[in-house]
Amino acid sequence: MSRAHVVPLVLVLGSLAALAACKSTEVKDRPETLAALEACKEQSAKLADKDRLIQTYEAELARLKLESGNQELTLVIQGDALVIKSRPQGGGAPAIDDAVAQALSRDYIALVNGSRGAIQKCYEQALKKNTALQARTISMTVSSTFQGSGAHVRSSFQPALGEAFDACMKSVASRWKLSAAPQTMTFQATVSLSPS
Repeated sequence: MSRAHVVPLVLVLGSLAALAACKSTEVKDRPETLAALEACKEQSAKLADKDRLIQTYEAELARLKLESGNQELTLVIQGDALVIKSRPQGGGAPAIDDAVAQALSRDYIALVNGSRGAIQKCYEQALKKNTALQARTISMTVSSTFQGSGAHVRSSFQPALGEAFDACMKSVASRWKLSAAPQTMTFQATVSLSPS
């Protein structure tokens, strides 16, 4: 063998020896990294579901507003005075007569006053869970929305006195019904609550 052939042969043998000495390295993700990646994927899927749901609800709300033409009228009852907080704007909803608004407001006050015993029971339950309420009288704003048919839609209560109180009050309010009105109406009245 000539010297010219020996050098490349030595280089080839040396390269093979170097390759044999080299180990293949396998890279593995840490369990924490895999868990964080999985959590990120789940969160992303939930956000996408939430966005689709919001779009669906917004489209449904817009459709219902267009179909019904009803716009909500808010009446605030302050003592003996009736204040119209917001009147419907634009067309579609019939105008409401002031006498009708006053009659419905009186009916709403009668509903609230007729439920005073049940409201007090809800308040007494809240007192047992929140001792800070026991030393004072609460002025609570009761806001209730009724469909044009007079059926109760929803109610809210301010200030918030806890989930148990709200659930109890919503149960009481769900039995309320007014006379039919030309449109959806919301009534607000103040109720004083004190420990018995």
